[in-house]
Amino acid sequence: KGLARRVRARLLFASTSEVYGDPEVHPQKESYFGNVNSFGPRACYDESKRVAEAMCYAYAQQEHISIRIARIFNTYGPRMHMNDGRVVSNFVLQALQNESIT
Repeated sequence: KGLARRVRARLLFASTSEVYGDPEVHPQKESYFGNVNSFGPRACYDESKRVAEAMCYAYAQQEHISIRIARIFNTYGPRMHMNDGRVVSNFVLQALQNESIT
């Protein structure tokens, strides 16, 4: 039926902190459901991550498999601005400027 069930695999879904929308609580706990705006400027991305997580949970229940969802925060990638305020880019910028890494 399902590949993960047939091979007894654990499914890992890489999600994002965007599932919380514009959070009113920092840091977010797993029990926090977020401050969601379903028609805001990032709504398509936020909603896509939420529906993907929901589909993973539904698949796990249907196929009796083990899943893990990793909500990844503060990453850095190509073409990002060095001073965008994220943790990794702050560390890199501070190191390049011989400042203390805070």
